[in-house]
Amino acid sequence: MKKLLIIVAAIALTSCSENKIAYIDVETVMKEYNAAVALETAFKAQQQEMSTELQGLQAPFQTKVQEYYQNAEKMSPAKRAEAEQGLQQEQQMIQARQQQLTQQLQQENQTKSEELIKTVDSLVANYSKSKGFKLVLGTQGNGTVMYGDDALNITTDVIKVLNDSYAAK
Repeated sequence: MKKLLIIVAAIALTSCSENKIAYIDVETVMKEYNAAVALETAFKAQQQEMSTELQGLQAPFQTKVQEYYQNAEKMSPAKRAEAEQGLQQEQQMIQARQQQLTQQLQQENQTKSEELIKTVDSLVANYSKSKGFKLVLGTQGNGTVMYGDDALNITTDVIKVLNDSYAAK
């Protein structure tokens, strides 16, 4: 019986030592992966373009509103109602354009982010298999990995593989 327990314990220890586990700091990957940085930069540039376009629509509208208020007392009720209706329609058009641009930007960003995540997942899987890891955990902030020995942290290696792959494109 004692020999059986020793054999079982030896097998368990042997199988545990064969199961290589590592973890990746996802937050660091997203900060240092060149494709993620490029995506963030492009997103900010698109936001700026959107803001510029909307300001280009908003400025003339504000001028029209100021002119309306300056001249409203001199207008007939019918002319005032017509001007108000025109301003209201223009404001709605600007709001619709803002909503359209915002949705478009969010959709583009979501699609590109999903592509980025798929690329990261694929490269991490290939890297992990090539290094013999049986399990690779992701940690972010106060995520599921509360502690990990630095020797198990493969974040830097993964970032290098990701950036090399991105540079090759």
